[in-house]
Amino acid sequence: MFHILQTKTISMYTEIQSYRIFLDSGSQKNRSFTTINLFDTSDNIIGTVEFFEKEFQEIQPQDVDHVHIQYHISKFSFIVDILRNEKPLFVGYWTNKFGKYGRICTGKEPVGEGELSSSESQI
Repeated sequence: MFHILQTKTISMYTEIQSYRIFLDSGSQKNRSFTTINLFDTSDNIIGTVEFFEKEFQEIQPQDVDHVHIQYHISKFSFIVDILRNEKPLFVGYWTNKFGKYGRICTGKEPVGEGELSSSESQI
């Protein structure tokens, strides 16, 4: 037996068209030195992804209208791989009774699609 949670969920997603990676150096406390900015078709920032080596840093409220996501640095290569290899790709947030969450996600894809080789794509 299982139960379905009935919760009101609110979400908002924007397609990612380009990205810029920053690998800074320095010693400023409580600052991420690995950051990715995500852009829409108009070259507006729609998301900022920060990577931290230790626990997540509390983000001070800012007057910005884009999604702010934090990950452990171990997730950096996974995020870059998704940005380089998946399309369409979206950034957004969703909220429910448990809280507010940032998310990077692919578009809907068929099961078993895989990657086609150049010889297969000519058929």
